[in-house]
Amino acid sequence: MINITVLSLIDRIACFYSLSPFFNNSDKQFRFTFTDDPHWCLTKDTNSILVMMRQFIKPDVVDLELLAALRKRYDRIAFFHDDAGGGIPRLEVVSLVDLFYTKALFRDRSLYGRELYGKELYSDYYHSKYGIVDNETKKRAVLTDPVQLAKLRLSWNIGIGEYPRTKWKQRITVEIARRTGLACVQWVTGKNAVSYAKAMSNPLRLPVHARIGLISRPSISFQRSLILEKIGKDPRFLTEPVSQRRFNRETAMSRVVLSPFGWGELCLRDFEAVRGGAMLLKPDMSHLETWPDIFVPFKTYVPFSWDAEDLVEKASWYLEHEDERRTIVEAAVNRYREQHEAMQERFTAIMSEIAGI
Repeated sequence: MINITVLSLIDRIACFYSLSPFFNNSDKQFRFTFTDDPHWCLTKDTNSILVMMRQFIKPDVVDLELLAALRKRYDRIAFFHDDAGGGIPRLEVVSLVDLFYTKALFRDRSLYGRELYGKELYSDYYHSKYGIVDNETKKRAVLTDPVQLAKLRLSWNIGIGEYPRTKWKQRITVEIARRTGLACVQWVTGKNAVSYAKAMSNPLRLPVHARIGLISRPSISFQRSLILEKIGKDPRFLTEPVSQRRFNRETAMSRVVLSPFGWGELCLRDFEAVRGGAMLLKPDMSHLETWPDIFVPFKTYVPFSWDAEDLVEKASWYLEHEDERRTIVEAAVNRYREQHEAMQERFTAIMSEIAGI
């Protein structure tokens, strides 16, 4: 039996997405102890392997003193960077851990040697091309050492987790977990299989689901502003905000779901679209590696430019060509389902690497 301690932030993303493979693990060679208390790790934990999940995100400050103390305490440490984008704003962590896992990686690893404006490649793009400036900026660490870059690994993204979203259940569970501990979450989460039959039962009553809001940081939000400007008052695009329940219902009735970047490139609605049998229409994702990977251009999703110049044209074409739209939907559901079903195998391989076996 390999005993591993999991030190995690307790929030909705951790409980219902990032930690989902831990809660659903069926490989009996691994046993996990969950905590959100680093002091407990330093003073009471008897395990020698530590997994750090969603650390130094809230607040967005890396506690190097704490990390150095944990480094002395544990034989092996794996850090799971858990932002939704390819940018890694906490690269100073890498030298103090054995392995560094993330939901998405830039295909061009040299980008980690650049300080990107707003921390993401697309926020840097909008700053450089359109002069978009944030109210506050933060200097971020970069990484150029090949030895340290070699520690970067791809883990899993938010395609693994609970769908459809249920706000009250998730909020209540998070509050209980904060009071009683993370272990309780495993009793309310499940494997949440991807259903081909359910996706293909989409009645296709709505054209383009585009209910997107703006984000507080200008360099991150600018893409959404561009998209809303291009859509204008085109009645085929549903844009007004609605409740989560209606949002879920409409996604499963839409022919196309428009999913812009948010705080990162990966968004929950990417996977909601595929699960609901809608065609995913999204800004070009070719700069990223991620898993599950439902972003094969014109095979499992339809990309458009970061300037959104071809957005309306592509939406129109697929609304008028149902056979081609359906082919993409079917391929996306099948690819997503196959990768989702391979999660346990991937999880075992990752834990084995962390444990050094």
